[in-house]
Amino acid sequence: MLALSAEIPFCKQAIVETATGVIIGYSGVDYFEFLGEQRLEFGYRLVAESRGHGFATEAGRAILALARETWHGQLFAFIDTHNHASRNVLNKLGFELVEHTRIKGLDVELYDLTI
Repeated sequence: MLALSAEIPFCKQAIVETATGVIIGYSGVDYFEFLGEQRLEFGYRLVAESRGHGFATEAGRAILALARETWHGQLFAFIDTHNHASRNVLNKLGFELVEHTRIKGLDVELYDLTI
């Protein structure tokens, strides 16, 4: 994460719960290959006990605000087709469903956001 942050200031970075100072996950972008091209994938992950409290949405908004200040282009996000919570987060952040496809051997919903 640290090496990529020199190139992409909105790369994946730790989410720290301010009340405790504990790292509860990460949010940001990283590279992934899609249809033979290197693309930017927005993603996040939280420890189980921190899910459902709005942390992913809050962190995503902060990351996307930084992205809008420093970069212009298309971001992708993909989720498991059964992950309703992540679908809600992506919708709140402005991502739109592009298609159902396979990425990294998994059936996923592919979303995009142009900033």
